[in-house]
Amino acid sequence: MSAHNGGRHALLSEAQIAAALEIARAEPLTLGRIAQRLESALNEPLPCKIETLGEALKRNGFSFKRNRFSLKKSGTKRHSP
Repeated sequence: MSAHNGGRHALLSEAQIAAALEIARAEPLTLGRIAQRLESALNEPLPCKIETLGEALKRNGFSFKRNRFSLKKSGTKRHSP
């Protein structure tokens, strides 16, 4: 008997998660790039939202930071009164 107590079935198979983990370990990539490489490696579209892939990777110890454009600081310093 499985440990699954009902509810929704997993959208990503263990093989898909393993392939995503392998891609993520190879080099630092954004979640979007990992999804693109996973799709091309499996020759099929991602069967879930990209957030679902992110959650699966987080459960396996990966975390992602959002890419952000840095703002250039002003040349003048502000002094508080």
